[in-house]
Amino acid sequence: MNVFYSDQIKEEKVFLSEQEAKHCLKVLRKKPGDNVVVLDGAGNIYHGIIKETGKDEVMVQVSQVQSQEKKNKPVIAFGMIKNMGRIEWMLEKLTEIGVDSIIPVVCQRSERRVLNLERCEKIIISAVKQSMQLYKPSILSPMKFFDFLKQEYRQGKFIASYSQDAGQLNSVHKTLEAGVILIGPEGDFTNEELERAIKAGYQRVNLGLNRLRTETAAIVACTLLQDSFK
Repeated sequence: MNVFYSDQIKEEKVFLSEQEAKHCLKVLRKKPGDNVVVLDGAGNIYHGIIKETGKDEVMVQVSQVQSQEKKNKPVIAFGMIKNMGRIEWMLEKLTEIGVDSIIPVVCQRSERRVLNLERCEKIIISAVKQSMQLYKPSILSPMKFFDFLKQEYRQGKFIASYSQDAGQLNSVHKTLEAGVILIGPEGDFTNEELERAIKAGYQRVNLGLNRLRTETAAIVACTLLQDSFK
């Protein structure tokens, strides 16, 4: 069964975006009467048949809707890294595992300061369809580190930066609500950033004994936090 994504739902009709419609009609060669599945990224699966098509337009008549209650998911904030390919891989895997939102943070050691958010959205939507994640994580515009620290999070604020005095994330994370964890860029956080984060209520944690790249650390942290919500 081919899976599509759309946030354009009106009553019992789903309208695919131009990009999704092109893929449906020109790549998959779908036609009126064919069965399809559409995800809206907000917890719903729409089963239906293609009712109408036009040039880069597809309307699906819904026959059945399945819904899933939203669960607590972690927020992953990562220090911006230079290699865009590694960022895209991370976005894909975080989406597959399941996160609430992804926040790029410009740290003092970050070599990249901008992101193509349209491209990032496409990566996330593709991962949503492939993994059948019913809730699409949001991705925010890059935010300066000290501005990020001003954001309000009720529970479970962690910063991953190895220290012999810090506990393991899977041991110290005991909250019932989704937490937020900061992952550093290449070269880790500066001492000033660590001090300011701790002052802002972030708890320093370890992700293990191995030295991890930013994208690997984000995946490990997400997995450890997910285990707390099962």
